[in-house]
Amino acid sequence: MLTLYRRHRANCKSTARRAKCFCPIWVQGILRGENIRKSLDLTNWEAANKLVRDWEIEKPKDMPTIEEAATRFLADLGSRGLSRDTVKKFELLTAELSERFPGWLVDRFTPDDMGKFREKWNVKPTTAAKKLERLRSFFRFCVDRKWAESNPASTLRPPKETTIEKKPFDTWELEKIEWAIPLFPIKGIYGEHNHERIRAFVSILQWTGLRIRDVVQLKRSMVAGEFLTIRTHKNGKPVQLPIHPDIAASLLTMPVREFF
Repeated sequence: MLTLYRRHRANCKSTARRAKCFCPIWVQGILRGENIRKSLDLTNWEAANKLVRDWEIEKPKDMPTIEEAATRFLADLGSRGLSRDTVKKFELLTAELSERFPGWLVDRFTPDDMGKFREKWNVKPTTAAKKLERLRSFFRFCVDRKWAESNPASTLRPPKETTIEKKPFDTWELEKIEWAIPLFPIKGIYGEHNHERIRAFVSILQWTGLRIRDVVQLKRSMVAGEFLTIRTHKNGKPVQLPIHPDIAASLLTMPVREFF
């Protein structure tokens, strides 16, 4: 931050740093990490303010805008082999930043700017906490590249999260689900095999603990003997899960190309 002040001549009766006189105006402070203390060769306060303001907003040759930094950041994520889902979340975040602060240099952001940016988030506390982590990660990338002196999002405190315990289905609830399967219509592309698909779908959820998203993406090639082979979303490593022989048999004999 740069500060203006007057350096009074010997014959000047004023002593205030911002006096309304015609003594030369000096500037001191730090501009992009460089200590500055020199005369502006000006006596008009408005002209001095305009000159210093131009210095502060002038784009250095190696200082990217928020849009340019976002492009570099996303390219780095892609080179690290992260999953498409992870990269997409960062794409959405950087797009929001670019829309909210178009053309801003990355060293211009302050914690207050980040606070105002977060105030516009209309999401649940858990989602906001994850989004804050991604925001910090982006500006940490900028700090590592020497584009900013500090991370403006590092001082933001995460929201308070209320964890709701999720209990498994009781026996009577599982019986009710089993009772409801034959009530589903047999219309659609799977026709008479629809009940068989739903029963296998429920059984896999019950005995493997997989998420619904993982189950609906199962393919016949993932079934080998009495094991399901899936790949984790974050690191892509294969994981084998044991399944009941009856479930494996029903999946392998299901007369459809894809299970669900």
